[in-house]
Amino acid sequence: MKIPGMKKGPLFTSAMVALLVFFHVYGCKAEMPHNIHAIPSKPSREICFHKDGELSFVGKNGQRIVTIDIEIPKTDEEISTGLMFRHKMAETEGMLFGHEKMPIQFYWMKNTYIPLDMIFVDKTLEIVGIRKTATPLSEELIPVPADTQYTIEVNGGFCDRHGISVGDKIVK
Repeated sequence: MKIPGMKKGPLFTSAMVALLVFFHVYGCKAEMPHNIHAIPSKPSREICFHKDGELSFVGKNGQRIVTIDIEIPKTDEEISTGLMFRHKMAETEGMLFGHEKMPIQFYWMKNTYIPLDMIFVDKTLEIVGIRKTATPLSEELIPVPADTQYTIEVNGGFCDRHGISVGDKIVK
């Protein structure tokens, strides 16, 4: 292309290359028919629940309150990931962390999308503390009571819905 009175310099050449690239990329773009919809891909880190056992909550009167399926993280990676990257969990599911292997002093909700109740249990299987409805995606450190042997994570509000309180026990 020649424009009268204009010299070809680096700016002109760069502009021409940009135009050629633009027309090549956008000029050949085919329209997608309106009746075809793109299917979103699955989240790359979606993790599904897997049952490793059952756990029952027992009231101070000795009566069983509720039984849930539990997942027990075994590897260091599973322990540090916990319930991160999960978008849902059934009311009858929870995760049980044992503190024998490594003493956990704090939890947090980073990358955890569902609110959780954290139930802290001592070596006699008595509930010694409850953190209700921890805020999703929060990086606030949640302290674990010193005498905690196990931590159970369940859906936020679980303890209120089932009347679980400090002094109740668990049966594995």
